[in-house]
Amino acid sequence: MSDYGVLPTGFSRKPLTTILAEIEAALITEFGPGVIQTPQSPLGQINGLMSEIIAKEWELAEDIYQSYDPDQAEGTRLDTLGSIRLLGRGAATDEQYRLAITNAGQARIDLQDITRAIAALPGVIYSHVWVNDTGDIDENGMPPGSICVAVTGGEGEDIAQAIRQYIVPGVTVFGTEIVESVVDGFCRSFRILRPIDVPVELTISVRTRRDILGCPPPAASAIKAAFLAAIYLLNGEDVSFYRVRSVVESLFSNVEVVSITGERDGIPQGTNQSVDIAFIERASLAAEDVNVVPV
Repeated sequence: MSDYGVLPTGFSRKPLTTILAEIEAALITEFGPGVIQTPQSPLGQINGLMSEIIAKEWELAEDIYQSYDPDQAEGTRLDTLGSIRLLGRGAATDEQYRLAITNAGQARIDLQDITRAIAALPGVIYSHVWVNDTGDIDENGMPPGSICVAVTGGEGEDIAQAIRQYIVPGVTVFGTEIVESVVDGFCRSFRILRPIDVPVELTISVRTRRDILGCPPPAASAIKAAFLAAIYLLNGEDVSFYRVRSVVESLFSNVEVVSITGERDGIPQGTNQSVDIAFIERASLAAEDVNVVPV
């Protein structure tokens, strides 16, 4: 791997001395060790000129690389980055404008920011953020103006630290488990929802046919594998005929879902009836509990 150019640590510009040494070494390889390349010689003058041209190209490459970083860009290139964020410069200096572009020192409370922060924590295998921005208790039982962070896996302290960055004091946080965060001696308690895993047994009856190109339909095992890879259920989401059908038929143009039969807690549901999942629960579909049956 080269020591220069774009590296994991950033951009490394090749020094002028290294460029000149490489040119001189290449000429020795081409013409032999007796070639005269002193600074006063004609060839040495050409070497110096070429190395300076190449060094300027490296400087330009570094300048272009840095122009994509708001912390390094200056002048008109910083204006370009600001336009991507729809931020005008006005009378701001480069430093002031740079802080506005990067949101330095500003709290971010968008849902997608909370979601990304929780999902990125070590050990988290499922997370979703719910908000009730109405003035009434919603269908999930969340109080008015509250937020709920549903998460499976991860350490409570890590989750609390992440939540603390985005949820201001006074906001009602709905959940079933209390996690604590201590910063500079100030403790804040948050509730998070730890969804209860509910294993669901599911039988999917399908009708298959050749597609419009005459290709044979997929095997039941292929349909099952594709369905399990594609289905993603949130906490509180029922396993319904519509949900199953939409997933399967979006994957295969020559497969029609005829019916489903589901079961939870040993209680079978009727044909095409949803398997009801409460808000504090999340359905899980294990491979051994899902069957695809051609009819």
